[in-house]
Amino acid sequence: MKFLREAPADGTLAPSAPIDIDVSAADKPASQHVKMYKTAEGRQAIMEWYADVVAKLEIEVQSRYVETRFGRTHMLVAGPEDGKPLVLIPGIAGCAPLWRRQLPDFAKHFRVYALDIVGQPGKSDPVCPSFLSDDFPNWMVDVLDAMGIERAHFAGTSVGGWMVLRLGIHAPGRVDKIVMLSPTGVARARLPVKIWITKFLNKRKDANALQDDLTAKSVTNKSPGRSFGTFDRQLAKLMALCTRHYRVDRSMGIYNERTQKIDAWQGLRVLRKFFLSEPRSVLSQFDVPALLVFGEHEMLYDPHKVARRAKRIMPGLHTDVIEGAGHAAIYDKPEVVNRVVVDYLSTGAVRS
Repeated sequence: MKFLREAPADGTLAPSAPIDIDVSAADKPASQHVKMYKTAEGRQAIMEWYADVVAKLEIEVQSRYVETRFGRTHMLVAGPEDGKPLVLIPGIAGCAPLWRRQLPDFAKHFRVYALDIVGQPGKSDPVCPSFLSDDFPNWMVDVLDAMGIERAHFAGTSVGGWMVLRLGIHAPGRVDKIVMLSPTGVARARLPVKIWITKFLNKRKDANALQDDLTAKSVTNKSPGRSFGTFDRQLAKLMALCTRHYRVDRSMGIYNERTQKIDAWQGLRVLRKFFLSEPRSVLSQFDVPALLVFGEHEMLYDPHKVARRAKRIMPGLHTDVIEGAGHAAIYDKPEVVNRVVVDYLSTGAVRS
C-alpha cells in the first residue's frame, strides 16, 4: 500500500507516520478554489480523481506546500533526500499525478518534485500567472527559493515543456539540465481543430463519454484507420473531467471578470503562445544543456523537421524521436522515455 503524507503549509515535511490522504482536508480553504471550476461538485470530482491516482502510485510520495508570489504551490515529493533535485511540470490542465508512470523510475535516481501548476487543476492556489510574460519562470524560481534549492533539473511536457524552455532563457543559473517532452513554443503547430470540435467542445457528452472518446486513434497524425498504441486512460479521464468541470478560460487568463465574457483578443494572444513558435531571437538565447523528446506520431507538427530546426537554433540541444509514440511520448512509451530521460540527466548520454 502506498501512502501520501501531508505537510504543513510552511513547507516542512511532517515527521509523523504516513497517513492516507483526506480529500476534503487536503487544500483548505477550498472555497477559494471553486471559482476555477464550474461547480463545487465538479471540483470534488477532480479532487477524487487526484486522490485515487495518488493512492495507486507504485511508490510512497509526500505532499508538500511552499509559498510563492503566486500563492501556495503544492507538489508530490519522492526519492532520496540527498538526491539531485528534479522538478516536473505537467501540461496545461494537468497536475502532479499525471507523472505516475515516471515517479517510480525517476525517484530511484533523483529527489523528485512533481508540481501542481498554480491556476491549474490540482492543489496549488488558483492564481493564474500570465502566459504573456515571465510569470511562469518567476513562479518556478520562487519554488526553488522556497525549498532552498539553488539549481535543479527540470522536465516539462507539452505546455509544461514551454514553461521550462522559458525558465532556461529567463534563469539559466537555476538550471542544470532541461528535458522538454513534446513542448509547445519550438515550432508552428497544427491546430487540432477536429479533436477540439468532436471531443472537447461537445457539451452534450458527459465526462465518461468524453473519456471513452479519447483514444490513440483519435489523436494521431497517422493515416485514417491506423493507430500506434493506447491512449493513457488516467490522462483521458482527467481531460474529460476538466472539459466538463474546469474553467480553462480563467486558467488561461482570457476571461474578463468585469464583462463576464472571454476576451477574444487576449485569447488569440495566448493561443499564439501555444501554437506559434517563440521568435528565433528568443530561442537562440536558450543556452543550457537540454534534451528535446518527441513521439514519431506527434499531432502538432513533424517531429523530425522540428528537431532539426531546433538543433540549428539552440546551442547544445539534443533531440530524440520515440518510435510508436504520439503527444506526449511519456504516456505512450513510458519505459522507453523514462530510460532516455534518466540516462540524459544522470550522465548526459543520448541515443544515437
